[in-house]
Amino acid sequence: MKKFVVDEARRALAELYGHEAELTRREQALEAGVRREQEIASADPTGFAAMSYGRFAESVVRDRARFADARRKLEAMIAEQQDAVAEAFNEFKTVEILQRNRDARAAAERARKEQIVLDEVAAVNHARRHAGAAA
Repeated sequence: MKKFVVDEARRALAELYGHEAELTRREQALEAGVRREQEIASADPTGFAAMSYGRFAESVVRDRARFADARRKLEAMIAEQQDAVAEAFNEFKTVEILQRNRDARAAAERARKEQIVLDEVAAVNHARRHAGAAA
């Protein structure tokens, strides 16, 4: 059961990393668009592209702010999920270690009981041999 919790926490973290990669891709696309628009505006001899670039630049500023806000929130979520993964893994390992210790104690107890039985058999055999030799 604990392994399932670890797997689910890891899956959720991987999903957040996927969102982060998508956000990075979108930021890169925005910056590529800015470079394209700058080239178009600077290459336009009429100046019309330069006039419309102002409105474009305003939307880019808004988009950058949205991306920065989204990245801050996403980074906080990732940090929180990393903590959840670490906690789930620690709980899983604790349970695993406890079970291993229980199993080792049970095996030692079985071995102790088997040894008691073997010692009793040996004592009976020894007593029989000495009783038979004395008679």
